[in-house]
Amino acid sequence: MSPDCHATSGASMSKRTNVIIFQVALPLLIGVAIYATLRAQPPFSPSIPWETPVFTLSSLPRFLYIFLVFQLPGMLWTFSFLSALNICVKNSLLASMIVLSIIIAYEYLQYLGLLSGTGDIGDIFCSMCAIILYLIVFGGKRNVKKIT
Repeated sequence: MSPDCHATSGASMSKRTNVIIFQVALPLLIGVAIYATLRAQPPFSPSIPWETPVFTLSSLPRFLYIFLVFQLPGMLWTFSFLSALNICVKNSLLASMIVLSIIIAYEYLQYLGLLSGTGDIGDIFCSMCAIILYLIVFGGKRNVKKIT
């Protein structure tokens, strides 16, 4: 592991904590909240008998509903995972390629029926959008390396 993963100065620990909270934990929590409240049967809880979503967004146009309920959680997961990986990987582009490779492999295994799910190309596209957004927002730079 990179020595940057073990920074000990107070300022770098504070900024690292902010990265972990706002770029890793918060997107994950938002994604879980979407899954738990807007989907009729969240995929992580097949044994819980959910009949209907906790909230409905029926007044939204269908494409926006599909994006918010099915695509946005995956984008948030991608952003969160890339942020977490980028804490220790020295190259944002390399971290992005690792994350994209994992997503493509996961969706392909779903497509083959080896994992539960549908293997949706839309998930890959939305994950790519999240990666591009991450690289634009953070300028392709390691956000944690700058503070150590």
